[in-house]
Amino acid sequence: MIKINLVPAEILAKAKQRQLLLQASVVGGLLALVLVVVSVGHWYGKRALEVELTVNEAELKRLDAVVKQVEELEKAAAAVRARLNVIEDLLLGRTFYPVFMSEFARSVPGGVKVNSMTATATTPGTVKLVISAIANSNEDIAAWVKTLEKNAKFSLIELGPVTASGTNFNFGLSASYTSK
Repeated sequence: MIKINLVPAEILAKAKQRQLLLQASVVGGLLALVLVVVSVGHWYGKRALEVELTVNEAELKRLDAVVKQVEELEKAAAAVRARLNVIEDLLLGRTFYPVFMSEFARSVPGGVKVNSMTATATTPGTVKLVISAIANSNEDIAAWVKTLEKNAKFSLIELGPVTASGTNFNFGLSASYTSK
């Protein structure tokens, strides 16, 4: 079977050209539609991010105010704690020296006479003692040092030089006393 095309080539070429033009315009239209959809999607995303930014900035301002209030309250709490610590130290110190002197007086044996004592507070509840005393005998000095060593509140006990003068013995003693 033989096919004979009776349509002139010019008409066929124009038809083919129209068909290509139609296809190109459909593809171009689809590309334009995709471009519009993508652009709208980006615009919508940008708009959503701007709204979220506005909301977040408002929340940040609100939280900044809360943070400032918290900082002020922390400063006030620190000041109250400092005052409370001072009051506690004063209350501790009020009873410290009478208790210390009572224990110190009980530790001194009968044959020892304290000439001078310097008490220097090193920390709250702790005192460094430097003592100058006279004893009737070496045994009195040894008894006092042993008594101090047995008491857990006295520590760092150091006996200084002992000098004999007549029937008495002059000596120095240093120790730390802790009330706890």
